[in-house]
Amino acid sequence: MNKRRREEAVLHAGGFAGEEAAARAVNAERWEPMPGMEKRRCPACRYFFAAAAMTAELRCPDCVRPGRRSRAG
Repeated sequence: MNKRRREEAVLHAGGFAGEEAAARAVNAERWEPMPGMEKRRCPACRYFFAAAAMTAELRCPDCVRPGRRSRAG
């Protein structure tokens, strides 16, 4: 999904819910991580993200960040 289509999806869905829906649509597209990284799926929010292969943390950076709520739900 290109930037223009993502913006159209946000406008169509409206507000924060629209942004969330657009982000999930982009995240669902096929992608490969950069060299030295591996693709993981956060157990808290179910988003795919790239992490260094040597990293033990299973959660995405947003869910790990202190004071942040998980996007799950």
